[in-house]
Amino acid sequence: MFFPTRTDRRINRTPWVNYALIAANVLLFLFTERLVNANDYRITQFYLSGDRPQFLQFLTYQFLHGGKMHILFNMLFLYVFGNAVEDRLGRLGYLLFYLAGGVISGLGHCLVSAAPVLGASGSIAAVTGAYLALFPMTNVTIVYWFFFIGSFEVSSMLLILFQVAQNLLFQVTGAGENVAYMAHLAGYVTGFAVGMGLLFSRLIPREPYDMLSMIAHRRRRAQFQRLTQQGYHPWDSAPAPGRIGGAPATNDKNSKLETRNSKLLDARDQIAASIDHHDLPAAARLYGQLLEQHGDQVLSQQQQLDVANQLMSEGRYDTAAAAYELFLKTYPRYSELQHVQLILGLIHGRYLDSPKRARELLEAALPKLSADDQQLAKSVLDELGK
Repeated sequence: MFFPTRTDRRINRTPWVNYALIAANVLLFLFTERLVNANDYRITQFYLSGDRPQFLQFLTYQFLHGGKMHILFNMLFLYVFGNAVEDRLGRLGYLLFYLAGGVISGLGHCLVSAAPVLGASGSIAAVTGAYLALFPMTNVTIVYWFFFIGSFEVSSMLLILFQVAQNLLFQVTGAGENVAYMAHLAGYVTGFAVGMGLLFSRLIPREPYDMLSMIAHRRRRAQFQRLTQQGYHPWDSAPAPGRIGGAPATNDKNSKLETRNSKLLDARDQIAASIDHHDLPAAARLYGQLLEQHGDQVLSQQQQLDVANQLMSEGRYDTAAAAYELFLKTYPRYSELQHVQLILGLIHGRYLDSPKRARELLEAALPKLSADDQQLAKSVLDELGK
């Protein structure tokens, strides 16, 4: 037996709507289990009828289940994947998406079957499809139980695509007649399409490792490979020898350049992923390693500032100063530049014994600082013997 227990996606707020949906499903199951087992009309009228569906049934069928294993696995999948999706969509958006996903899944079932259907599987498939669009690079912990219990991690993309392929195979072959595979498939497609649409339209914030970013990343990799094959070094300010500005580079040089670029790109991706997962200590460690090998590497504006601040908080003043200096050089029009100059001035003045550079920074920042920050800057200048 295999079942997921968690993902490595960290969430920023408590997913109260997802918890409420799980609670509602469980409570209704406890109240209706006996009626479902008895096939009582008092409950079967709320199933979704495949041949004569009624409007209300598209909602009610989502909260009914046919057995303990049915409810258990549905709620487990909803917990594992729904929490992160709610975190991205917001509470109201997630609730409307969940219910709409169940409605469209029900329509998919009605197109191919006259049999009644019940369960939250279609809604949860929509949530899972959205998870694939929003978090394709996360990992899912799978627990297995045969003669002993163990666990392993698998890519969320691999797991979800396997589920989709399995449902498609069963739908085509007609295996498992008591399972509404078309409802699942309609849910997966709906959730993925909605997730991609929200990303493409930027109705929700983009992240470094959503599906669109992953596609763009692969496209950039292909572009880098084409450039290095032409002898161009994308990370250096001057072109390498080759077709651009020089003689054609040898295959050996091209291979080395391509390997170097690939490693740089991987290192930057790891830093971005750590920041995305709110693991700033790991991001700072990785960026420090990157600077040791390539001292001119700069991240995006917010990432660079986050990593520099983390290095400062950890007391890694040499590396923090290098990160702040690169920030000032790369983003000279940053709206709060004076605060970066103040912090860097403090580092140079109090920790790195670089009084000249400290004075330059503090004097440049002084006119734009608030009264409290001005007082701090002046006190440091006094310490330097101004």
